[in-house]
Amino acid sequence: MLSRSDFWQFACDCYARPGMQQALLALQDKAAKNVNLCLLLCYLDVLGYTLDQEIVKRLTDAAEAFDNQVLRPQRAIRQQLKAHHQDYDNYAAMRGALLNAELTLEQRQQDLLLRVLEQHSLPSMPQKNRTSNLHLYLCETQTQQLLALL
Repeated sequence: MLSRSDFWQFACDCYARPGMQQALLALQDKAAKNVNLCLLLCYLDVLGYTLDQEIVKRLTDAAEAFDNQVLRPQRAIRQQLKAHHQDYDNYAAMRGALLNAELTLEQRQQDLLLRVLEQHSLPSMPQKNRTSNLHLYLCETQTQQLLALL
């Protein structure tokens, strides 16, 4: 069983690497890719698990549903607030509260993705034959960009 706390810590550490935040947010904003799914695929690479296209499709569907129903509306509120920050005396406190709420929702999405994975067996792949799980979700250029930042 994969550890939720270990995955969260991996994601935070990975996101903090130089250039990683910008690369992941560009994938999110310009290519409609899910940051948590990218981080999960990298995490599984590190652990030596190789997914197949069917599992990645189920993960993608779950991530997209959560994005559409929960995260995108939350981000839209934060962006609206930012656009009109001059109208709010307590903008900094409101922004901080919204960012904390968004982080909590990001953790919830990670839990959801791990629950999808728990429905499948995760085969290990011998090191010499291993390719990144990112290839199943991103194009070659995007995959190479993220792998270079790891």
